[in-house]
Amino acid sequence: MEIIKLTQITDLHLGVDASELLGGIATLASFESVLQAVKDQGRGSDPLLLTGDLASHCQAGAYQLLNRTLRHHEKQAYWLPGNHDDYDLMEQNLLDYPARRTVDFGRWGLLTLDSSQPNKAGGHISDQQLQQVEQDLLKLAGKFILLAMHHSPVPVNCAWLDKQQIDNQHRLYELLQASGDVVAVITGHVHQQHDSEWCHIPIYSAPSSCVQFKPNSDDFALCEQPPGYRWLDLCADGTLVTGVEFLSDFDQTPNLDCDSY
Repeated sequence: MEIIKLTQITDLHLGVDASELLGGIATLASFESVLQAVKDQGRGSDPLLLTGDLASHCQAGAYQLLNRTLRHHEKQAYWLPGNHDDYDLMEQNLLDYPARRTVDFGRWGLLTLDSSQPNKAGGHISDQQLQQVEQDLLKLAGKFILLAMHHSPVPVNCAWLDKQQIDNQHRLYELLQASGDVVAVITGHVHQQHDSEWCHIPIYSAPSSCVQFKPNSDDFALCEQPPGYRWLDLCADGTLVTGVEFLSDFDQTPNLDCDSY
């Protein structure tokens, strides 16, 4: 049975060079460690789904660095923006990785969605995005659809993060329900694994490729979990099999006294 293998890496928070730190973690080094772990798992040829916050400070140089890194590792990649990103700068600087709203994988289709809004941490889906989603669902009609976006439409049991979930998620769900083709949703933003359901649609978040947020926390806090990623197997019968891997030999330690990002 044919299986489409993908790897989700999220919340890279790259700077313009290797000196960028987040919570005491060198983000370029941690991203490259994740890429090596994916390769070691035997999934080095997987296309990557980069689900937002690829840069820390919306800098063109961060996207240029990402472009060079992906090209060096000979990766195929699809991306979408997070609240720390600038879509126009991404398009202008990820020159080897043009933006793709939809990807045709045969029996499966990937649909990417921009849930970010300017100068705000929380998620929102604009009227324009909703119209585009409706068109893209029609374009992919009859396929099993994997929807990828940055923000979560459901709570993840962290009070401070739950305030940032998509504020008009019901409008998106109405479109997904009408389509009936969406098998699952994957998200980033929350820097932790969280498996849940959204009105009977499975929804999965992934750990960051750098620092992790402390689960079940009321306020911002980091935890000691190492970088990680999510792997996904899309089966020909519409079944999705997925799991999360954390780096077992990561040699950096997060600064647990960090109080913001």
